[in-house]
Amino acid sequence: MNHYVLLAVSLAGSITGATVKKYLGDRYRNGTFERYFFSAVTSLVAAAGLAALSDSLRASAFTLLLGIVFGMTTAIQSVFNYKAIEIGPFSYTTVLGSLSMIIPALSGAVLWNETISWLQIVGIALMIVCFVLSAEFRGEQKKATLRWLFYCMVAFLCTGAIGVMQKWHQNTEYKDELDAFLVIAFAFSFVFSTAAALIGRKKEKVPQDGKKLTSPLPIFLMIVAGVGIADCNKLNLYLSGAMDSAVFFPVFNGSVLILITLIAVVFFKEKLTVKQWIGLAVGACAVVLLCDPFKV
Repeated sequence: MNHYVLLAVSLAGSITGATVKKYLGDRYRNGTFERYFFSAVTSLVAAAGLAALSDSLRASAFTLLLGIVFGMTTAIQSVFNYKAIEIGPFSYTTVLGSLSMIIPALSGAVLWNETISWLQIVGIALMIVCFVLSAEFRGEQKKATLRWLFYCMVAFLCTGAIGVMQKWHQNTEYKDELDAFLVIAFAFSFVFSTAAALIGRKKEKVPQDGKKLTSPLPIFLMIVAGVGIADCNKLNLYLSGAMDSAVFFPVFNGSVLILITLIAVVFFKEKLTVKQWIGLAVGACAVVLLCDPFKV
């Protein structure tokens, strides 16, 4: 199947998970327990779904070890990203997180001798501009501090490493073990998120206002999100090896940002500034350039 068709299906899965997360975050309690509870449920659904649909879960020692490291890195990224959001400006944290796509995007040329055209370099630069313009920096109450910057940098490096590990696994002789790789990673994420949710519940002594995330409707929506996340991760793992890094990682991350923002405008009635609309337009141009339509 065409790689761009698979990319579109992957985007649909990612958008499903992100939309459900936003909906629940806006309408239900959104403390430490709730954030990790969401991660625990979606990770369990993703691991169980991939295991049930897989023809084989045979895993080499390489896949087992890399899957565990992948899961640990994802967990560390989650913790430090939450810490950065808690003590620092949300918009700057989001922008720095988005810019981490530069690491896997350039890894193809550095580690796997992939070629990057000038149009694609311009596309990556425009995508960076898109991320910056799309964030709303006004009204931020929390200040940027050295501790906040440290949290952001750890999350930045971990997010970039996640993409590199995906590419690494799919460029080895063990690439057909992608189901086992993801099941291992999601199983680790489930265990970690469950423990973090329980610890978070104990630490939050003062109950937050809002509905409980453990009621039937949010549980159902989290199951739907878990299916989308499983679909997205399986296709992304495959595409990270099948497509050039300079194309896949910026196009995927940029498209997610653009689509999520448009969904927020249409369905959640959010208002965008002129600067943010310009950012989305720049992002759309970047996606076109990254796909290099003039490449022969």
